[in-house]
Amino acid sequence: MTFNIRLNLFYLALFSLLLLSLSLYNAQIISINAKPSDQNSNKKEDKNDGDITTIKTKINLNNIDIKNHDQLKLVSYLNGEGHTTYIDLKESKNKINIKDNSLTVDLKFNKSNDISQVNFDDEYYVCGYLLDNDKSTTGNTESNLTLYDCDEGNIGLTSTDKDTEKLFYTLKKFSKSNIIYKTKSSSSQFITKENPKEIKLRIDVPIHDNKKINEMFVVAMIKGEYQIKQIDVQNEIEKGDKQSNSNRLSIPFTFSRDTEVGTIEPGDMFIACVTSDEFPGKNSDCEKRIITDLFNTDQPICARYDTYCE
Repeated sequence: MTFNIRLNLFYLALFSLLLLSLSLYNAQIISINAKPSDQNSNKKEDKNDGDITTIKTKINLNNIDIKNHDQLKLVSYLNGEGHTTYIDLKESKNKINIKDNSLTVDLKFNKSNDISQVNFDDEYYVCGYLLDNDKSTTGNTESNLTLYDCDEGNIGLTSTDKDTEKLFYTLKKFSKSNIIYKTKSSSSQFITKENPKEIKLRIDVPIHDNKKINEMFVVAMIKGEYQIKQIDVQNEIEKGDKQSNSNRLSIPFTFSRDTEVGTIEPGDMFIACVTSDEFPGKNSDCEKRIITDLFNTDQPICARYDTYCE
């Protein structure tokens, strides 16, 4: 009798040990997080949802011809981190809100890194570009300018965990771009000039309110392509670039004119953002403008716009 009790206790202990081993194994598997391939390499590893800011992007499909188009390309930026997201419009039908014919996409960003962290009122951008089925025709049927929409947002004052952005609810930016595109493309002066293969852009960053600032992220985005530069500010000043000084930096960017969305032309929107915890006030500022001249590189866009950039 005593032998049977000891044997049963032995098997019970063995079974408990097996369950504990399986539990620890499963816990290790669950803790592994995948990292987006286009995430800035300077970012810290995601730990949990409390370390993430989600930008809910609501896309109005009433202004998009899904029948003749396959994909929407979203490019976005927050806190030194950029993302490219592709949406298959035809395969997303089951996710469409039937009431208002909209599609909502969650864009997730790390709240902090070695240079900055998401703060109230910080600015970000989200842009959407329609990718055409037929590569011989890009954009809408009235011109060859790619149908797009861009917007800057501000992290709300109630929470840094989430924010909401809307795209394609109005086409004011696209309409303004389209007017410039049509005017420039029909201009004899533009046609006779040699078309450049690259476009050079500059971003001015005022630092007069903190001349001892050390590091910042500067991002430039045009026509669905973006570049992020991590700038050592004091080193940039010491280099003696004639366009940078202790009051304002001028950061150059070069883009190939041929992009996945189409060729960069006058009328395309250029967005610039700068991010650092060492800025007084907002950690992130963004500005945008529509390019009117591919040949003039002396017209920079000013992030952190103030009187020094007027």
